[in-house]
Amino acid sequence: MRWITEENYEEVMQTVVEPFLAERRTEGYDERVPGQPVYYEHFTADAPKGVIVISHGFTESVKKFYEGIYYMLQAGYEVFGIDHRGHGRSFRHNQDLLVVHVEHFKDYVLDLKHLVDTVVKPAAQDLPLYLYCHSMGGCVGAWTIEEYPELFNKAVLSSPMLGLGFGKIPTPVVYAVASLKGMGAKKVLPMSPQQGFAKEPDFENSCDSSECRYLYYHKKRLADELLQTQAPSINWGKESVKATKRVTSKHWTGRISIPVLLCQAGADTVVKNESEDLFASRVPQCELYKVPGMKHELYMTDSEVLIPYWEKIFKFLG
Repeated sequence: MRWITEENYEEVMQTVVEPFLAERRTEGYDERVPGQPVYYEHFTADAPKGVIVISHGFTESVKKFYEGIYYMLQAGYEVFGIDHRGHGRSFRHNQDLLVVHVEHFKDYVLDLKHLVDTVVKPAAQDLPLYLYCHSMGGCVGAWTIEEYPELFNKAVLSSPMLGLGFGKIPTPVVYAVASLKGMGAKKVLPMSPQQGFAKEPDFENSCDSSECRYLYYHKKRLADELLQTQAPSINWGKESVKATKRVTSKHWTGRISIPVLLCQAGADTVVKNESEDLFASRVPQCELYKVPGMKHELYMTDSEVLIPYWEKIFKFLG
C-alpha cells in the first residue's frame, strides 16, 4: 500500500494519484427516473476481491474521494462512486448551483438501489458488495441497508448523518420553521441567504483536520462550479430531519442483518455523536470505531490518523 502523506501532497495527488485513477476510470449516467440522470464513476481493479460503492456527503461529489479510492484500488477493490441528485454532475431540481435540493430523501436511496441493480451488480458478477458512506451519504446508506438488507455484504458508515447538529436550537424547532418557510415553490430556496461561493479558503471553519487535503479539494471546487454546492434548501432540511429520525428507530435498525462499521469523529459538530451511539446500540452487528479529537470528515485527516482509519476499514471488509 502506498500512502499519501502531507509532504508534497498536492504534487503527489496530481502526478501519481490522478493519473493512476484516470487509467481505471469510466464515467456514466444512470436514469431511474426518465430525464433525471444520476452521474457515477467506475474504477477497475486488478483481480478484484470485492466491489465498494461510495455514497458521499452533503455538498460533496465522488471526486472528493479520489485519495480514498486510490487506497481502495490498491487494497484490491473495484469502486463505484455516485453523485447524489442535486450534487456534482447529477440531475438538479433547482437552478441555483449553490443550493442542494431534494424532493424526497428516499430519492437518494432509490437512486442508489437502482445504480447497484442495473450497473454495479452486472459488473461485479459474483464478487461481494460493500458500501462506504460519509455523513449525508451515511443516512442514505443506513436507510438502504434497512430497506434492502441483502443488497450489500457489509457497510462502513463514516461520520454518518444520523442526527443533525443545529447548535442550541432543538431539532423540532428547526423542522417547524422549515415547514412554515418552505411552503409551495419556496421549498427550493436556501434555508439561509447565500452570498456566493467563497473563493478564499477557510480551513479553520471547515470540516477537515488536514489543511493540505482541504486546500487541494478547495482548488478543485474553484475550478468547477458544479462542485460549489454549499447550502441546503428548505425542503432538504425538512426531509433530512425526518430521515434521521427514521433510520435510528428501533423498527428500522432492527432490520439490518449485515456487519456494520461506524466510524465516529470525536470533535464532530455537524452530526450528533449521541445519535450514532444510539444507532450502534440498536444494530445487532455494529462495531463503533471512535477517533478522538477529529472533525467531521475523517477521510480528510493527517496521516497519523488517516492511515489507521483506512487500515481499520480494510480489516473490517476482510
